[in-house]
This record gives sequence, C-alpha cells and structure tokens, in this order.
Amino acid sequence: MEKSRIQARAKILALAAGVVMGAAACDRADEVPPPNPTGTPTVPEPVNPATVPSPPPTVTPPADGAAGSAAGTGTAPGGPTAGPIAGVDRSFISEAMSRGLAEVEASGLAATKGADPKVKSFAEKLQKDHTQANEKLKSLATSKGMTVSMTIDPAVQGKLDELEKLSGAEIDRAYLENFGASAHRETITLFERQARDGQDPDLKAFAEETLGVLRSHLELAQQLQPAGTAAQ
Repeated sequence: MEKSRIQARAKILALAAGVVMGAAACDRADEVPPPNPTGTPTVPEPVNPATVPSPPPTVTPPADGAAGSAAGTGTAPGGPTAGPIAGVDRSFISEAMSRGLAEVEASGLAATKGADPKVKSFAEKLQKDHTQANEKLKSLATSKGMTVSMTIDPAVQGKLDELEKLSGAEIDRAYLENFGASAHRETITLFERQARDGQDPDLKAFAEETLGVLRSHLELAQQLQPAGTAAQ
C-alpha cells in the first residue's frame, strides 16, 4: 500500500516537471523573431539629404604670377592705374584741357570762316587732333576719380569771342596770332613739364605721346606765319 502511494507521487512529480519544462520552452520561442514568410528584403529607411553635411568646397590656386596682379586696384593689367591724383597732375589736367578746348573752338571758327586754304586745312587738322587728345585726357582723369572742368580760361575765352566776330583774311591772321605758333610753344612747355615732373605714370605717358603731335603743329604754324612776321 505504501509502495503504491510512492509510485503515484513520483508520477505526479514527473508530470509537473514536464509541464515546467514545456512552459520554459515556450518562453524561449517567444524571444525568437518570426521568419519572413514572404522573403521580401528589408528596405532601410530613406536618409534626409538636409541632415547630411556638405563636403568642403575645393579651392583652386591662382596661376603663377596672377596672384595680386590686380588686387586692390580694380583695374585690368595694362589699364590705367587707380589712385589719388597729385596736385601737379591735377594742375596739368585742368590747364591742358582748357588749352585743348580753346584750340578746338578756335580751329573750328578758322576752318569755317577763314579765307586762306592752307590756314583752313591747318585749322581742320588741329581741330581733329586736339579733339582726340581732349577725349583721351578726360577719359584718363575720369578713370582716376577726377571730374574734369570743361571751361576755358577767361582770358583765352575773350580771344575766342573776338575771333568769332571776324572772317576772311582777318580771322586767318588773328587765328595764327593767338592760337598758332605762340600758343603751341606754351602748350609744349606745359606737356614737357608734365612728362618730366608728373607723378601719375599714365598722365606722364599721355604727355610724352602728345608732345609729338604738338611739335608738328608748331612747325606747321611757323610755316604759315605771314612773311616778315617775327617768330613768336
């Protein structure tokens, strides 16, 4: 009888142990992720481009000799140099422009109202040459930040006013006397001083270049002086 009770208790314990082991196996099965029944590959979530840092920009070094070629000047190589204009250069610009404007106006009057064909031809040449020189000088001064006055010296303007009242042989004579040889000697002296003592290299070069034209004008004016007239 006692033996039967012991056997029954052993069966109960064995049955209980089996239940416990089965429950533990179920718990481990819950921890394993289920297989992918469809076989569809897992797609990663899309990346937001805004969150990805941009690579640093690539810096290209300048060509040899290019660095600093126009740095701080704002001008292309070979062009006029920018910068403050010295007093001597400002004086040259003002006087040269005043003289050039007077030559253009006087030559226009002589070419239109004169009588001597040689004087008229001379006047036409001066009008063209001085107009070109005036335009170049104004362009140079403007590139350097200077506003050029387009007025003529009052004393010279008085001579122009008198010239305008004349015609024929009278205007030929007055034109050569006031805007011929003597006027060009004074202008040549002005340009020689600028070429020698000027501070701005562009204005110095302009003065040197224009001197050749002015000297040719002087030679022509001397040839046109009336016979017996002293060189002025």
